Amino acid sequence: MRMTSFGDFLAFSMLATSLAFSAYSAWWIGQPTVAALALLAGAILLIWRFNPLGNSVGDLPRWRRRPRRQSSLSKPACSRASRPSNERDSGSPASDEQPAAGSPSDRLVAEMIRNGREVLLLRPQIAANLDPRQLERAQARLDEVMAIVPQGPVLLQPWDLDREAGEAPSDEVIEVEGYYLDRFPVTNGQFKAFVDADGYEQMSFWDEEIWPAVLEFVDQTGHPGPRFWRDGSYASGTADHPVVGVSWYEASAYARWVGKRLPTDPEWVKAGAWPVSRDGASPVQRRFPWGDSMDRSKAHLWAPDVAGTVPVDATPGGQSVGGIHQLIGNVWEWTASPFAAWDHEARFLHEKPLKSVRGGAFDTYFDCQASCQFQSGEDPLARKHNIGFRCAVGVCDVEPVGWDRPEETDASHTDSPRTNPASESALS
Repeated sequence: MRMTSFGDFLAFSMLATSLAFSAYSAWWIGQPTVAALALLAGAILLIWRFNPLGNSVGDLPRWRRRPRRQSSLSKPACSRASRPSNERDSGSPASDEQPAAGSPSDRLVAEMIRNGREVLLLRPQIAANLDPRQLERAQARLDEVMAIVPQGPVLLQPWDLDREAGEAPSDEVIEVEGYYLDRFPVTNGQFKAFVDADGYEQMSFWDEEIWPAVLEFVDQTGHPGPRFWRDGSYASGTADHPVVGVSWYEASAYARWVGKRLPTDPEWVKAGAWPVSRDGASPVQRRFPWGDSMDRSKAHLWAPDVAGTVPVDATPGGQSVGGIHQLIGNVWEWTASPFAAWDHEARFLHEKPLKSVRGGAFDTYFDCQASCQFQSGEDPLARKHNIGFRCAVGVCDVEPVGWDRPEETDASHTDSPRTNPASESALS
């Protein structure tokens, strides 16, 4: 008699109790034969249940919790060499880190790194409690998945519908502090880690103004998550595609969960245009991350055979000088800034504020819309098929490991981003 659940145990207990009560009742009314038969039946049942001489009659009971369904957080790391290093087979943020067999803090660090939350480990408040080895692991991971963009000026071209053809735009120079930017857009797999961690239920990650609407951010089947998912997950084979169908608020909540934020407009432009400063003159900038001429082989833009997004590492050669991929094409990207925030003479009248999106997408037709300077605006509640995002964090917000932060920095950006640490403050 094999019992594999609490229900089996309850049935056995009730049967044994019934036999014992029958034996007692038969003895009480003067029927010893019936009482003896009831006791014999109970003894046989006990022998069958416990089988003290071995388990040839039946297996001993195994009371085990039913195994939890394996989540994407426990799947092995992907071996695809060209895939972004923070991708797993499930597409969730991961690393080559194996589950730690050491102290509880080692296991916690490994879990945080697997979930793409290494920035939190480098926050001064947490870094003070980690040993040098753990800090080095977190820093190595940060350097792998994010690129540093040095401090310096960047030119922003404002919208100006009244500008005559050929008239030079009134560029505005914005000073940007040093920061880190994700090398790739956030993928479906990475965002799923946030969903699986009940990110949609933790209000501390969400802007207070949007709390009443969070319950409306569901997928096609009513589960919390991006608009075009089903049953709380993305379509098969799209783990390494950029996540889309997320509002500005969802992007911001994810960024907070991993200890980052959305980049500002000037930060986003600087990462792609990579300005080079000149004494007494405006910075020289690129029109596209790879140069001044459009090359559609380096960006996933509109074409007759293009039907949707592609993996975030699918356009080699299109990265910026700092090693940041797909700033142009595949998906538009939310930024932290309101639309036209630096255009003081903008004459747009909107019924409600818009958030800035940049970079163009797989369905962008015009080259002029797929440049480092072009800016569009969207309702922050919009959950469109062609808008994704990537995250940033200020250099001053993490505790650097392996180099000393300089007191002063060079404003020119001819140095490698890895050898030119930025200043001690960053745009919030």
